[in-house]
Amino acid sequence: MPRSKVFSTLFVALLAGAALWYIWMIVSAKLELGGDSPDQQQVGAVKDTRLRAMGQYCTGVTVTPQGTWLVARLEREAKELEPSADVVDLDAVVHGKSDESEAPEQPGIFASSLSHADRETTFISRLDAQGQFQLVAHVSGSACLVANPDGSSVFLLTGLRRPETANAHQTRQTVVLRSDDQGQRWTWLTKGWFPEVESLAWSLAPYFHGLNEVWAVGTPDAVDEYGDEEKPSAVSTGVFYSADRGANSSPIMARESLLVSAEYAHGKRPDITDWSTNAGTHGETRTHVLQLDTQTAFIWVSQRFWGGHPDGASHNIAVNVTTRARLQAKAGQWQVIDVQRDDNLFVSKLLQYDAGRVVGLIDLGDRGQDVVAELDTAALSWKPLSDLPSVFAPLASDTQVRGGNFWMGQNTLLINTTSNHQPPRWLYFGSNANISADAVFYSNDWGRSWQRLSITGYLGILGFQPAQDRVIWAHGNWYDNNDGRIHSYGLR
Repeated sequence: MPRSKVFSTLFVALLAGAALWYIWMIVSAKLELGGDSPDQQQVGAVKDTRLRAMGQYCTGVTVTPQGTWLVARLEREAKELEPSADVVDLDAVVHGKSDESEAPEQPGIFASSLSHADRETTFISRLDAQGQFQLVAHVSGSACLVANPDGSSVFLLTGLRRPETANAHQTRQTVVLRSDDQGQRWTWLTKGWFPEVESLAWSLAPYFHGLNEVWAVGTPDAVDEYGDEEKPSAVSTGVFYSADRGANSSPIMARESLLVSAEYAHGKRPDITDWSTNAGTHGETRTHVLQLDTQTAFIWVSQRFWGGHPDGASHNIAVNVTTRARLQAKAGQWQVIDVQRDDNLFVSKLLQYDAGRVVGLIDLGDRGQDVVAELDTAALSWKPLSDLPSVFAPLASDTQVRGGNFWMGQNTLLINTTSNHQPPRWLYFGSNANISADAVFYSNDWGRSWQRLSITGYLGILGFQPAQDRVIWAHGNWYDNNDGRIHSYGLR
């Protein structure tokens, strides 16, 4: 065979191999093929797969030292699952009896159009000694379950409206219930639970430190720097603290607002003339709190302002700024003793397990792209560890965290990402195209490298057990899979 023909054949073979490799990368990502299955075990099972119906928020498995809980949500009434007589009707706990006229609190403009037929119901189950999740309670609408670290107190943050007659405490927060006997009895917290932070209870994101200390994070108050009104002597940081599991709470105040104005951001990039106002006066805002010990805590308030590229490029530019407040406990009260500002930093997520290391998702650029980073708690400086893992790697892609799904255990990190890949335009006859795919990754070297897990669907993760570094998952959602088993992978 002539040498030229050999080279031509080899070249064609290489092109065909590259094409097949490219097709496999796209197909395997899109169909969620492959991934590790380390130390697979069965956590438990449900008799009815509807009792593990996942939603984009508030559902899944919560493991405490005293029990394993499963929260599911369905667009149907509780009676359709024929609960037994010992299952607690939490609507009746609050209203005294079932009242079909009481609709759950629903966010969005279509709340008033919800009918009795399409109400949502949240189902709370608990794992028994035989490995079966048993239904223990249900409530109308959405509800999130949270527990203090030892699991002795369990809180259900619901969207259920309080009765019109319950106005003695002058709060309009939706119903919060608490159980101190692992779900046998539930008490309605009539005063609310951090009602100053959030009126829609399931939107709360409490942060526990130890058994009894708990923080709740809202939006800091702003001050009009250019108005004629007298400036207040103290401004709320939007953060509240409780030393008794939320029974009583107090706001953390500062001498000045932790928010910067849009003018501050504009001054950092005077070359940008077209600024977005979609996120409001103070831009996109994210607040985090971190307690290091009995005497020291920190509040981070990150803001992001978007503007058009001064050169008319297709992408916009982000201007980030983070304000950090150091807190010190004095005579049982937390006080802000120092405020520092970091330009070009946006903290999207902040995680700590026990009193160990602190890891977060931060943006140090101008494209709104997070990286995994570790916080040096002594120097209060961030060390980037890696980019977000992409299911299309090594192909170019844009990757984001799916729904904030980022967890930290004793020795591992777990993340759920969604990636977008743009194939060459010639494959689509000169048109732009976009291929998206989700994946679950874990890291046992603190984000320096990532391995993909065999978990399908962005709702495949049911929970994470940080003390054991185990991710809890199931095969598909209830409507597309009749397998009632719930599994876990060990990530160590």
